[in-house]
Amino acid sequence: MDENVKQKFTKLIEYQKKDIELRKLNAVLERDDALVSMNKNKRAFNEAKQTLVDCDQQASGLLEMYGELQKYIDDNEALLAELENGVGDSEEELEARVKRLESLKSKFQSADKKMHDVDEKSKSVCKRRADALKSGKAAQQQHAAAREKHAALVNSKAAELNKLKAELEELRNSIDAQLFGEYKKLVEDNKFPPVVNASGDDKKNMYNCGGCGLNLPQKGNAMLKENGYCRCENCRRIIVLLK
Repeated sequence: MDENVKQKFTKLIEYQKKDIELRKLNAVLERDDALVSMNKNKRAFNEAKQTLVDCDQQASGLLEMYGELQKYIDDNEALLAELENGVGDSEEELEARVKRLESLKSKFQSADKKMHDVDEKSKSVCKRRADALKSGKAAQQQHAAAREKHAALVNSKAAELNKLKAELEELRNSIDAQLFGEYKKLVEDNKFPPVVNASGDDKKNMYNCGGCGLNLPQKGNAMLKENGYCRCENCRRIIVLLK
């Protein structure tokens, strides 16, 4: 490998090593049990909050329904009193009053059933609301405790994290722009690490990709031997043979 090219890849590999360290550190923070607990309890709190909204809406609807039923009953009671206290009616009017009374009886039975249903639904809504308040408060407390633990972990890793970021920024300025562009593209395509060492038989000049393990074709082996690097035809990673 040409010495100038070797220097470029050496810098890029050095950058990649730091990049790997930073990713591992970020993975530790992202997989922290306290963070998992925070997210879990945040979802639980939001679900409880939505349940409260739903219960309040249902309660409002039930109150409205109760008011309508109460008015319906009051109107029918007034009509019933009017019919029961009627005097001096003719026989035809009396017969019509009896029919209306029978009709009112059926309506009262229907209204009574609806009132019972409203009562049962009200009890169910009240229970759901009370449970949601309890679970929401518990989730809020657990979220706060988990947040404190996660913050402590983040603070303990802050110096190391900032150091790696600074080192990466410094190295970035010393890397060939075109080569770094290829590196970034491979990272964006989830090909990490983007730069891998060739593995295989040095004597026979037969190599494999250190990333996906695929045997290199004759053209790839020739490029690797001549230039010290090539691209894997399968995973597109940059394969290097630093000698």
